[in-house]
Amino acid sequence: MKPVRIKNVPSIRLTAGMYALSKLSAAGLTFTLLGLLSLVLPHTAIGWLSAPAYNVYAYALTVSLLADGLLKLTGTRSRAVVPIIYALAGFGAGLWLAHDQGSGWADSAFPGIAVLLLFRLTQHAGERIPALLPVFALFVPLLCLLLF
Repeated sequence: MKPVRIKNVPSIRLTAGMYALSKLSAAGLTFTLLGLLSLVLPHTAIGWLSAPAYNVYAYALTVSLLADGLLKLTGTRSRAVVPIIYALAGFGAGLWLAHDQGSGWADSAFPGIAVLLLFRLTQHAGERIPALLPVFALFVPLLCLLLF
């Protein structure tokens, strides 16, 4: 008996790889934007701009994965629900950052909402222009780490 081949079914590995590349690209672009913002604004000892690379990759990336899991679990595709979930996730990431850095919750929680919404926006931009995914996932963060 011949194995049955189903056409037009995407590979699970390819789908997971593109999702991971999209998340890393969003983290790289968010890190780049926060790094440039930290150069313009006065340096703060605490908060999202104190160590943009660590904060984006440790807090924002982790919490965005949890937000995507929650969206997948609930099965909602509404355009109104996605920013709400990401805003709540950003608030939670800010609380987590404030707890770890020993700062006031409002100093990190409310900017956390902006960072996670920026993260979602950069992920959406990366999905629109797939040629930029490897650039912001690998090369730009390495260049920014050398410069900042």
